[in-house]
Amino acid sequence: MFLLDKLKIRTLNFLSSLFYHLIFWLASLFFYVFITGDESIYINYLKLFIKDDIYGNTVLLSALLAVLFTAIDMASFDKLMRRSPIRIFVFLRFFLYLALGLLIIFFSSNKNLSFEQLKDYRIYFEMMPKIGLPQARFIAWFYLSCILNSLFRASYRKIGISNFLHWITGTLNKPRVEKRIFMFVDMKSSVTIAEKLGHKRFSFLVQDVFSDLAIIENYKGEIYQYLGDGAIISWSFKNGIRNNNCIKAFFAFQKLIQRKSFIYNNIYGEKPEFKAGLHMGEIMVLQVGRFKRDISYNGDTLNTTARIESKCNELKSNLLISGLLYERLKSHDGFTFSEHKDKEALKLKGKKKAIQVYKVGIKQKKKRK
Repeated sequence: MFLLDKLKIRTLNFLSSLFYHLIFWLASLFFYVFITGDESIYINYLKLFIKDDIYGNTVLLSALLAVLFTAIDMASFDKLMRRSPIRIFVFLRFFLYLALGLLIIFFSSNKNLSFEQLKDYRIYFEMMPKIGLPQARFIAWFYLSCILNSLFRASYRKIGISNFLHWITGTLNKPRVEKRIFMFVDMKSSVTIAEKLGHKRFSFLVQDVFSDLAIIENYKGEIYQYLGDGAIISWSFKNGIRNNNCIKAFFAFQKLIQRKSFIYNNIYGEKPEFKAGLHMGEIMVLQVGRFKRDISYNGDTLNTTARIESKCNELKSNLLISGLLYERLKSHDGFTFSEHKDKEALKLKGKKKAIQVYKVGIKQKKKRK
């Protein structure tokens, strides 16, 4: 089940990232020509076009940059960055952006080169044009565009694409109602593990597991908040219900942790385990704060989700979902659902009304004889 999902998700992630970078670089490169009037940068790279077509060459350059930056997005450097001095990655990023800018200038100034010539690295030094004001201006513009590209990408990943669009247009200042699905994820026995590892090693463990938690993005989930050794995940109602994304996300995360259990045991002497609660309902979305602003979700839905998650240990289940969410699922295939047996409805702490809660597990495939 998860293997096919993984293939589909990686394909969709690649296409969405490619589309984002293509639109960004088209806008950036055309805007450069608009404000400078300098078309010399976009002249017939390697004679791929018969004529010096500025529009065709700009689209070609945008497509090449989109593919390159998408490949960088798809690669995972988070753990390597955490373990290495930050100055190394700052230097590598600066070098990459500078090298790309110089390569664009090189190809725009040498239209008649063959692929055989390009195999000789010395040609790049011998035929590099003199860097004057127009070239320096383009390199500065290109470097700034790369920084803005990373900034926009990180911003909408942090607050979600829908909230990002509302933030850009300024409509977040007015609270609005949304129907969303929330998941509270919490590490089991975290106090015991923290006491055993010490605060420094436990902090590294939390970093590693939250890096693995990013797998929920493959199931259209957005990490709303980190809460110590836990996190709050959010879906729009449509994305969370589709293909049972909200449920598959937890088991995909659980499966990833289990697959890497040898690594965790080797480094920390512990294999972290997690429990989670899922619920859906209407919440208020608003922007809070004047200086350090944040996107806030307010409402009883969040409180109920937290209460459901707190019952996992008592009911001996890694994943509990509310009856309301269970009823809205379009399919129950691939999972087992069992109601709380002691009562028809479960009374949660601080809640006047009881709600129905279901334990969720993965349905085991029957072995062929």
